[in-house]
This record gives sequence, structure tokens and C-alpha cells, in this order.
Amino acid sequence: MPAQQPIQRLPFAPGALLASQSFEEAAATLNGNFSESRTVRPQKRGARADIQFTLREMPQIKLFGAYWGDSAVAVTSTPLASWHGILPLEGGIRDLRSGQQVAAGEMILFTPEHEIDIVWQGGTRAIVASLDGGLLREHIEAAYDWPTPLLTERVVCIEQQHPALVSMANLLRLADAEFRQGGGVFGSPIALQHLQSLFCENLLQLLPAQSRVTERCIMPGALKRAVDYIHANIDQPWSIEALVRISGVSRRSLEQAFRDNLQTSPLRYLQQCRLNLARECLRKARPGDVQLAELAHRLGFAQPSHFTAAYRQVFGELPSETLARF
Repeated sequence: MPAQQPIQRLPFAPGALLASQSFEEAAATLNGNFSESRTVRPQKRGARADIQFTLREMPQIKLFGAYWGDSAVAVTSTPLASWHGILPLEGGIRDLRSGQQVAAGEMILFTPEHEIDIVWQGGTRAIVASLDGGLLREHIEAAYDWPTPLLTERVVCIEQQHPALVSMANLLRLADAEFRQGGGVFGSPIALQHLQSLFCENLLQLLPAQSRVTERCIMPGALKRAVDYIHANIDQPWSIEALVRISGVSRRSLEQAFRDNLQTSPLRYLQQCRLNLARECLRKARPGDVQLAELAHRLGFAQPSHFTAAYRQVFGELPSETLARF
């Protein structure tokens, strides 16, 4: 059944995965294509479904086009085994737990081991990408010889202007065009492996905690050892002497490496990392969940006032303002 109002074509066609007026059938189709279980609930009683799904599969990535019709629909899942990104082409998606929302051209990204709990606005047409959690881990370990950093956020919202999201949109357009030609340059297993690697690299750049992996891997050895130590022990007591021992060079050489490669000193780099971590904590938390004095102490600030002043200088607002805004 066609939509009541014409919509633009969905990507990753021809060949629909599903065209249905049944929410139950849509849920069954999703559960047949994901390892996690999903529940679908229309937000209005008696809502009429007009569902269209398309699908292109790679060995460890699935790319969907999805449209639910004119009615808002809630979708929840069990904990994910994959990275799950939704890029609205029109309409929008709202995350019910955090209250965050993305519009057309933006992306909402869910991390492995966390649940999806979202509402698709009526009329939303979107690309849904599911990337196996093990694929990114294998890619990082093979390409950079480094373990996958821990990402604690359940959901990450990415603005349309983010350079990596622009690249991701270009990559999705390329994949759509080539698949429409019967595979095109991605018609062989080797080409699909390279395409999956491109998606992994793009995902690394979308996630600040992950993108630091690639930045660190091209640093000089002594600097990389020092920076890796800082990130691994960011909430531990710190001294320049310990950093010198880890780096294996003199204090003067280490400080010069920080200036030449990072345009800062070791102490200022550590403080910036701690402030970034504080901001991540505040953006995830709700008022009352975080005590600012305790957070400041945990991140190595002798006085909460020192933490507040440094935070405001870097981010242009007080920690309490960040906590209230998000």
C-alpha cells in the first residue's frame, strides 16, 4: 500500500525487505534481521501502518532504509550486540531516556551493550546502519595494534556539520549507488571487506573517545607512551617524574615532544583530558546524580573552585550550567 503522502525513495533498493500495514509484521521482520529483540508500539491508538523497509547486507554490516508511515512509532530493544546508527533523511528521532533528539541530516548512535528506547516521528524516513561490535574491535586491533577504548555513553548524537558525519553521508551515498548497480565496485568479497573498513574508520572519527586511538598511533614513541599512560590513569595521582619514567626519555625531551606535537605541556594536556572527561560525565548525568565537589576531587583538582574556573575557561560555562542544560 503506498504512503498517503509521497515520500522520497528509500536507499538500498530496489528490492524491498518489507512493505506492510502491520506493526506486528514489521517487528517480526526486524527481529529476524537483528540478534537483539525489538518491540514496536504505535504512539496513537488505531494508528495505521504504512511500513517500508529496504536492506543491503555485508558480512558484518547491515544497511537499512526505513519508513513507518505518518504515525509516530516507539521502538525498544534488548541490549545491543552492534553499533546502531540512525540518520534521518526527513523527520526526526527522539531518545526517550535522555530526551535527546536528532533531525534530518543528524545522526543518533547507540553503543553496544545498551538498549534502544526511541520514538520515530510521524513521516520520518531514515537510514539505519548496524555494525557488528566485534568488527570495530578487530579493525582497531589489526590496524592500530591497540585495544578498543571503553565508551560508556549509551547514546551519542552527532550534529549535521560534524566532518565525519559528512564523510559518512558520502560513503552511504556511494554504497547506495553501487549496490543499485548490482554491486558495482563492491561486488566482490575483497571489495566488501574494504568497504567495511571504511565504515569502521568513519565510526572512529564520529566518536571522540575512539578517534583519539588513531591520533595516538601516529605519535612519536616516547610521546605515545606518555599519552597512553595519561589516558589509562586519568583519575589517578600524577607526577611528571612518573611520566618521564614511562616515556623513557628525559623530562626536557618529553616536554619538547608535547610542545612540538600537541602544542601544550604535559600538565596542561592532562588537565584538558580531565576536563573533557568531566564534561562527558556532566552531559550524561541528570541534576542530583553528580556532586561537583566530588567530581572535582576525583579528577585531581585540589579545590572545587579551581575545577570550576578551569572548566569555565575551556568550555565557556560553569559545570552546573552544563549539568542543567543536558
